[in-house]
Amino acid sequence: MDAIVVLLLILLITTYIIKGVSNKTNVLSEGYLWLLFIVHAILSIGYSVYALTTNSDSVGYFTKARAAATWFETWGIGTTFINFLAWPFANLFNLSYYACMIIFAFLGFLAILIFYITAKENIKLEPVWMKFTWIEIVFLLPNLHFWSASLGKGPTILLGLAIFTYGLSRFNRRLVSLALGGFITFMIRPHILFTVIMAVMLGIVITSKGIKNYLRWAIFIVAGIVFVYMSDTVLKFADTESLDITSSSSLTHRASELSKSHSGVDIQNYGLFMKMFTFWFRPLFVDGQGAVGILVSFENLLYIFMFWTVVKKGFFYWRDWNGWFRICLFFFLFGSFALAQVTGNLGIAMRQKAQLMPFFFIIFCKATYYRTYVTKRFVNI
Repeated sequence: MDAIVVLLLILLITTYIIKGVSNKTNVLSEGYLWLLFIVHAILSIGYSVYALTTNSDSVGYFTKARAAATWFETWGIGTTFINFLAWPFANLFNLSYYACMIIFAFLGFLAILIFYITAKENIKLEPVWMKFTWIEIVFLLPNLHFWSASLGKGPTILLGLAIFTYGLSRFNRRLVSLALGGFITFMIRPHILFTVIMAVMLGIVITSKGIKNYLRWAIFIVAGIVFVYMSDTVLKFADTESLDITSSSSLTHRASELSKSHSGVDIQNYGLFMKMFTFWFRPLFVDGQGAVGILVSFENLLYIFMFWTVVKKGFFYWRDWNGWFRICLFFFLFGSFALAQVTGNLGIAMRQKAQLMPFFFIIFCKATYYRTYVTKRFVNI
């Protein structure tokens, strides 16, 4: 019964958000935003069914949050922070497991919506089907929605990254978004924010257009301070003595344990190239992952096409990319490398990849811009 009440409240909140977003941003339409919500809702139901047949982490998060006597005993970095976020719903309001799942799935929807808004304000594309541009199409792809629809790290870290990316898009006017997004990401996975900061620093250093010199140096210095401040926390979290977190004993042990899961092919002993390829583009039809694997294989074929577009068109116009797009690219590459090294099996790779795919979507749409607009402009000349 409480799940129905929560669902009705979320529908009310979503109506208000969609009205506001459609009036204040350049999104396609209210209808598209509702389509985005419906796709997410359907795949959230699909994940709930999936969780019934697997050993889902969401049950553990809910159980620990319900068992905690006080809110602040659940405070901590990493897994415990999810318990902290779930505690008011599971304990204070005494909501059921499915009501909590709906709430966290809604956080996943908000994350995807923010990424979509950010992409729309930075990339202008022509429609490729009806009124849909590639931006509208890629943000409807199911893998992103499916893995951001449960009580767990998936939707929350995606929300943190979305808020941070939105803030970074107009960093001089969105300092609160930068701070909030960075905080959420840090509390869930410090090494991911660490990777974001590395991408920001590299993007700023090699960008000479669109940012005034004093702003570029100010951002670099602030990022450097955050980098140094975070390093000790990341080392402790990863249980390693160097900034090479792939050498972490705790993360290596976790990857080894994950490789024993029933959720997919063991990729722990793959070489670097095969790990990256597997992380980005598998399962494919030959992997024999059942009905879900076959459906995902179609999406991964599209990813291969998108990757080829980025390589063929995106890098050719590298000099025209501003710092924000370069940061998105670097984070996607650095994050993929870090997660691929500590991902134990194909099933976990599918889940981990979801938090990075919005950055890949942004880069692909930018490359598509050059494929369409720059080529057309050249022909007209």
